[in-house]
Amino acid sequence: MPPKARGGYSRQETEELARQWTKVLWNSSLWKQVHWLGVPVLQWPTDLILMQELITRVRPNCIVETGSYLGGTAIFYASILNSLGIAEGRVISIDIEIRPSARSNIEDSVFSHRIHLLGGDSKSESVHRELQRLLGEEKKVLVCLDSDHSYAHTLAELRLFSRYIPVRGYLVLFDTICRELADTPNGDPSWTHDSPMTALEEFLAEYPSFESDPEWGKFLVTFAPRGFLVRRS
Repeated sequence: MPPKARGGYSRQETEELARQWTKVLWNSSLWKQVHWLGVPVLQWPTDLILMQELITRVRPNCIVETGSYLGGTAIFYASILNSLGIAEGRVISIDIEIRPSARSNIEDSVFSHRIHLLGGDSKSESVHRELQRLLGEEKKVLVCLDSDHSYAHTLAELRLFSRYIPVRGYLVLFDTICRELADTPNGDPSWTHDSPMTALEEFLAEYPSFESDPEWGKFLVTFAPRGFLVRRS
């Protein structure tokens, strides 16, 4: 057996405990209780901490996200950009349908001037034409994908949004954990193949300039295993 870490658990045991805890917290919907400044974000706190660290490191001028939901993550990203003093920092949040509650939450936020909502299919030419217009010549872009988690949709998003990532920049794919959740009581057996991880594996085989950065798996409990992608060339 691997040597015990100080405190009594080996690395293998620690990873297995983290894996089981991740499945339990997802299945029990604890993640739905997470809010940022009063708005639901539907993320686990460790992933929000990682995103804060990533944003601090790469200091993007624009964060593009798919999957606006109620606007919580857009407000979170905008608040971090504001705290870092990135004067022109902004968030473009894309969803196939912008909920009135999302628009209201963002309008009521002190960071509303940093957030632009873009309605439409994230795979469509019209959305990408508008996104390119909004980005202009901006190169310091961070992309976060968290919309439809089917294999086909996720792979299409990865292919389309990877074009916006500069060398040494990041694209973050959330909910790669779905494959691990397929056997939970509230999971779906189809997630073993019809999920973001399958799309991620295919994307990485197609796009060798991207790779999963293992640094961002340091907390073990995450909804985005292998999902922090860095562009190396």
